[in-house]
Amino acid sequence: MNVALFAQVNRLQVEGGTLEYGVTGNPQAPALLLLHGIRNTKLLFAPILPALAERYRVIAVDIRGHGNSVSHGSFSFERIVTDLIQLLEKEQLEQVTIVAASFSAVPAQMLAIREPKRVASLVLLDGGYYSLGEVPGFNREKVVERLATTRFSSVEEAERQFAERYGTSVMPEGWMREELVKKEDGSYGYRLPREAFSAYFQEYSIHSQPELFQQLTCPVLLLLADDSLFSKAEQQFHRQAVATYQGIVKQAKVKMISKAQHLLMVTHPQETVNEIHHFLSK
Repeated sequence: MNVALFAQVNRLQVEGGTLEYGVTGNPQAPALLLLHGIRNTKLLFAPILPALAERYRVIAVDIRGHGNSVSHGSFSFERIVTDLIQLLEKEQLEQVTIVAASFSAVPAQMLAIREPKRVASLVLLDGGYYSLGEVPGFNREKVVERLATTRFSSVEEAERQFAERYGTSVMPEGWMREELVKKEDGSYGYRLPREAFSAYFQEYSIHSQPELFQQLTCPVLLLLADDSLFSKAEQQFHRQAVATYQGIVKQAKVKMISKAQHLLMVTHPQETVNEIHHFLSK
């Protein structure tokens, strides 16, 4: 399935092991670097990869701790940024647009600040504009415990639950195989180690937004899930966070995709692709 989605799957030596990433699309076209959400893999972008590959050179990474990338060592946003800089070097990418989902939108913005000449623009898919620790009802320890102990009877069962939750069957069969690992009792759990869940959620909970946001100079598209699906308290929080973000990142364009859930590329692939095309054709 990897082979079908990507023209090639490459590996890069990084601190503690290897980083795996898939490449597809026109080698001469503008480059897109795709960064998935927590516990997912590069295959999260399966629904939008073929459409993006028609116009761009697409590189989708398994972030440290995820999929087939290094599964131990230090887990931090800084380390993700260092890994990605090495990847840009290896692929000789002079300019790239980063499309980052959920938690990876924070290291994506850190990378844009670190490499302002290299990062042409940012597309943030429903993430990175707030601190997780401020979200109403969010409890890091409980969330880490729940995710670290989640079990499925099989890969198929995990995929069935995912499809049910997102009301869609656009994902290719077997795509969660790289997201899960077989446990001693025969059940399947997330491949991302508990310490990585803990470290990444900790950083997403305390990152200093104003300091980060003030340094962004590139164009930004913030694509949002439909906040009418949230509770009143969450809706209020997210609207305030978006307003604050726009107040600091003056160049940010904000679009909400109607009826979309958090993983926009899964619930609304066509709309997500259209918004990316529209933003990058300006």
